[in-house]
Amino acid sequence: MLFSNIANEVNRLLAGEMLTATELRSYLDRTIDDINSQLNSCYPAFSELDPAITDYNYFPDKYIRTVVIPGAAWYFYVTDEEGSPTAMQYSSDYSRGIFIMLRDHLYNVPEEYQA
Repeated sequence: MLFSNIANEVNRLLAGEMLTATELRSYLDRTIDDINSQLNSCYPAFSELDPAITDYNYFPDKYIRTVVIPGAAWYFYVTDEEGSPTAMQYSSDYSRGIFIMLRDHLYNVPEEYQA
């Protein structure tokens, strides 16, 4: 999925925030760190990628939609908007998404990304 699409979707979840991909990077990185911890993998964080790369295609887009995007939104709310009821919903969505990713993708991690 293109970084611009990921940033647009995270901003949509953040009620129309206009954060740039650079401003979202730390929240996206924390989500990738969680995925790597859960899957015992070593997918690259967004900040580790060459700036010329515009597409995050290391695992299927459905996990970007169901894990990375709500995870980044949740990390934003935890950091900047503590106590928001929206944060609790994103926490639930993120937890459910990472559980499903663990269940369905654990044995499909390409060898080069296995820790």
